[in-house]
Amino acid sequence: MGEVSFIPVQTVEAAISIWKRYPPGEAVFMAGGTDLLVRQRQKLLTFRILLYLKSIRLLANIEPDENGGWTIGAMVTLDDLAHHPDIRERYPMLAQGVASVASPQIRHKATLGGNICLDSRCWFYNRSPFWRAEYPQCRKASGGGRCYVLPKSKKGCFALQSGDSVGPLVALAARLKLVSEKGERVVPIEDFFLGDGINYLDLRPDEILTHVLLPPPRAQGVFMKFRPQNNLDFATFTLSVIPPWEGKGARIVVGSVASKPLRARGAEALWDQGEEDGKRIASKAVEELRMVSFVRGSVAFKKRVMEAKLEEMLRSLISSRRYS
Repeated sequence: MGEVSFIPVQTVEAAISIWKRYPPGEAVFMAGGTDLLVRQRQKLLTFRILLYLKSIRLLANIEPDENGGWTIGAMVTLDDLAHHPDIRERYPMLAQGVASVASPQIRHKATLGGNICLDSRCWFYNRSPFWRAEYPQCRKASGGGRCYVLPKSKKGCFALQSGDSVGPLVALAARLKLVSEKGERVVPIEDFFLGDGINYLDLRPDEILTHVLLPPPRAQGVFMKFRPQNNLDFATFTLSVIPPWEGKGARIVVGSVASKPLRARGAEALWDQGEEDGKRIASKAVEELRMVSFVRGSVAFKKRVMEAKLEEMLRSLISSRRYS
């Protein structure tokens, strides 16, 4: 690949200006590097210029806004976010989600923006070149004509969204600020994920995710991450659940089971309408979710465990609200 130049940048504008000087693919933006550098070693990426965004201090702030919400810089580390007293108090579900990522060493380096933009993952893609040689038609790895997760599919890639912060942020209705030379735009995080493992994010090549915008907190939710073994692996699924507030606003978000986070909208509506049977709400949620990937567990296994865990969370939330 040749020698790679490492360039710390001091502003977003400087990062974009330098990026534009190089042909497509030669310069890349890097935050903590905990995903990008691994993919480089797996020979999934080649580049000559690393534009280091963590040197932009203004993107590492956590601040309240004038409307009662909070603004989080994309370069805030997961560890700093997990231990921030105001985030723990006002958005405990988000603090729980980022605290569940990998190991303390990784959380000290990894950033919130990097976790949101974490590339979609798959057994047939995130491996060594030797492994991938056995699957030469993989659409994501080689631009081939096949997805080994769903071989009968004639198009699309079913690599999984895997960032643990994403489910809580979707449940909280967070928005993302994206900056390019043309200006900035703000998009709901739910719309940021496009649902295809290759065309994964609504992020243009010259755009940088700079901030996460949280609305004022209402009902406090809960988060859980399920892995068959208590290790550092990616989740089989995550659950982010917020109860209704004054008869509306319930959220049931499932992460790591598709190429985008999934909301169980029918189950949310059922809960908003006053249903207090956790088993019925959980069954409705699992029934409506479209999961096809067998990566990290069969669909049948995921649904069975998910229903049990979700029912447990719902019963606890419903009981605590009933008697509070």
